[in-house]
Amino acid sequence: MDVARGRIRAALIGEQPMFFQPLAHWLSKECGIDASFLGGRESCAVAQCLALAPDVAVVDQQSGNGSLDAMIARLRDGLPSTTILLLADTSVPETTTAAANAGCDGLITKDASAETLAAILLSARKGAGCLSLHDPENEPSVGRPLRLTAREREVLHLLAGGTSTAAIGQRLRIARNTAR
Repeated sequence: MDVARGRIRAALIGEQPMFFQPLAHWLSKECGIDASFLGGRESCAVAQCLALAPDVAVVDQQSGNGSLDAMIARLRDGLPSTTILLLADTSVPETTTAAANAGCDGLITKDASAETLAAILLSARKGAGCLSLHDPENEPSVGRPLRLTAREREVLHLLAGGTSTAAIGQRLRIARNTAR
């Protein structure tokens, strides 16, 4: 943890920028976590993560183009003091065992809330063992609840309806990056 600033550094590694970029922004803005999205080819994401040297790395189970174990091994070798969490579809025993065997310190399922992820990132400590960290019965509340502006809700509604980011930008007369 960056003691001088009192903020934890987190890397979100995945291949879905539409999901991970807003999540990283929300974690940084609302939760006091310096979160960065690292995507692209597996080798690029690993190199970026090694350069960032985060306190916690959250690796999407769908990353690595079939070589997730090798990807996590490279992260573990290059960042021995970083807590590595697997973002998994489910928390079945096979997934938990696979995460532990790959070198992960923990697992969080994709059905967890963003607030739960934030709480786990803030409390993650090296050596906790590989456990299912998501307990839907006991979701912690972190900071303020997520509040979207009317414009953000409008963009989210269009996005949920399948409208592309570029089309949202044109329709709302905003830059594509702003829509994103």
